Amino acid sequence: MPERRVLFVCTGNICRSPMAAAVAAARAGDRTAFESAGIRALAGEPATPEAVEACAEAGVALAGHRARAFDRGGSWDRVYVMTADHLRAVLAAAPHLRGRVEMLRPDGGDVDDPYGWGIEAYRRARDEITAAIDARGSGL
Repeated sequence: MPERRVLFVCTGNICRSPMAAAVAAARAGDRTAFESAGIRALAGEPATPEAVEACAEAGVALAGHRARAFDRGGSWDRVYVMTADHLRAVLAAAPHLRGRVEMLRPDGGDVDDPYGWGIEAYRRARDEITAAIDARGSGL
């Protein structure tokens, strides 16, 4: 059973946050459970084909992902968001998570949304997400 729960949050939970959860899970051991959600997700939607492709190119499986909405009552050890807007939305919806929510990028910058911008934008997002996860270490 995992000792820690880590959540990644983006907008629709079909690009950035599922890519982050999949990359983190591929790099970590079984002691951490990695999940993802979207602040405006349509539950049950699959990851975009470009997100699946970009992850597959890096040896990370994402094909079975289904979107889920951010659960304001949830409890995670750490929540990583993709943008400052996501940070504000998560804290507004779930103030009990204050102190456990931060930007994924250690420098505090946004991870741009690749949705609608083609496979190259997804590859850039994947690489940026991977670099942020690597900088934070496998346990995040």
